[in-house]
Amino acid sequence: MTILYLLCIIASQLTVVFSSAGNVWTYKDSLGPDHWHLDYPHCGGIRQSPIDLQTRDVVVDQAYLSPIIFSGYDRAPKLFYTLENNGHTVQCGLNDKTMEISGGGLRDTYVAEQFHFHWGATDERGSEHSLNGKHFPMEMHIVHYNKRYENFSISVDKSDGLAVLGFFFEIGRFNKHVQEIIDHFVEIQYKNENITINSIPLNDLMPARLTNYFRYIGSLTTPPCYESVTWTIFNETIEIAEEQLVQFRTTIFENDKSDGGLPMDITDDYRPVQCMFRRRLYASHPSLKYNMEAGKTINSGASYVLSRLVFTYFVCVWSFVT
Repeated sequence: MTILYLLCIIASQLTVVFSSAGNVWTYKDSLGPDHWHLDYPHCGGIRQSPIDLQTRDVVVDQAYLSPIIFSGYDRAPKLFYTLENNGHTVQCGLNDKTMEISGGGLRDTYVAEQFHFHWGATDERGSEHSLNGKHFPMEMHIVHYNKRYENFSISVDKSDGLAVLGFFFEIGRFNKHVQEIIDHFVEIQYKNENITINSIPLNDLMPARLTNYFRYIGSLTTPPCYESVTWTIFNETIEIAEEQLVQFRTTIFENDKSDGGLPMDITDDYRPVQCMFRRRLYASHPSLKYNMEAGKTINSGASYVLSRLVFTYFVCVWSFVT
């Protein structure tokens, strides 16, 4: 049993006397991720997300993890999307329930509900998941609920209730499809502002190659952190221009317009990576187990992960001895 595994067990079993107030949560300070479990017990579970995708540890299963079948992703739905600033992220409600995924090791068919983003204040961080210790500047999640259940609300806490597709962003070419979302930021700058926008095919937002991916069982990455998610993280990244990413960092605020205070940018809206415990990480192709490109890209993002691990170590040790 490794030291890291022991530390994970200690961290998950910690009990505290004091609780944060109400059911309010943030990404920083006394209401940040380190305290979520006080109000949301599931956040202290042993199947939490996100995680660091360690390619050396993956189990390759090409037969089980066949290509995912995307239905309706190649066309724009008839209904408008609902774009909103919920104080934690930019989220787009799809409204139309005709976009589905199946196959790819999924036991059921899942209906697309919404997509949203997580981003950082610098290019070295922002994604929730990391790859061999490397974080990306942004990550997009497309959230689906199990079609066997009536809707998202009923599915959200079921063990097989949700399937989320995760995509990493890298700085590169101007992304005209993401720009269709960014163009509306001025209308949803503050918390709880929302508008309707023209629908676009989800295929336009995703990479061209979708056969190489990682798979594991985890949770929502925000409270209440239900452990109900089958995660699929794709290896191929999405390009976005630096100036587009700046729009995420500077024009979307976490506070309400009526607060009267200075606007507070939503940046670093991501949860730190969680312990794997005894879970397995699967891959759809052998190349993902020995991804040399991933090894070359470990840079300052890795140092940030290391600092988080050191911090967690001292918190766990201090709590254990006291």
